[in-house]
Amino acid sequence: MYETKNILCAIALSDNADRILAQALREAQAHGTDVQILHVLPSASEIMSIPVAMLMGEEKFRQLIEERMADIRSTIKEMIEQLKEKALTGDMAPFSDRITDIIVVEGDPVIEILDAIKRLQADMLVIGTHAKGLTEHTFMGDVAHKILKRTRVPVLLVPAVNPSASS
Repeated sequence: MYETKNILCAIALSDNADRILAQALREAQAHGTDVQILHVLPSASEIMSIPVAMLMGEEKFRQLIEERMADIRSTIKEMIEQLKEKALTGDMAPFSDRITDIIVVEGDPVIEILDAIKRLQADMLVIGTHAKGLTEHTFMGDVAHKILKRTRVPVLLVPAVNPSASS
């Protein structure tokens, strides 16, 4: 029998983020486990970085990027804390102790999420979907689709809310 001991909740700070976190917390409560929140920042474009580094000097540029990333990580963590407060109202309030960590990394979302699943030994991934464009992945999203193809842990997809449907 499969046992869930550690849930990874990958959040892009979208309109759906509070629903994704709330669902991850419901799963954690149902399985008696913890949730770790992951947010992936996109990497800086190398095409733009090379000329700027050449102008500034590589060491100065690297220091500037590190300082900026530290500021961004701090801001993202604050945003996730606010998201926690929003998601943990009403019947969700008792679940706040289920969140054990907030992780902010930089890179390709698919690679970073798959890496976090392994590194954190996650038994389940909770991730949101989105609906945009008329592509093959209209209802799921490219990141969720790629992760589903490459992971062996159960993935709980939380659908995006259609703004016109909630009116």
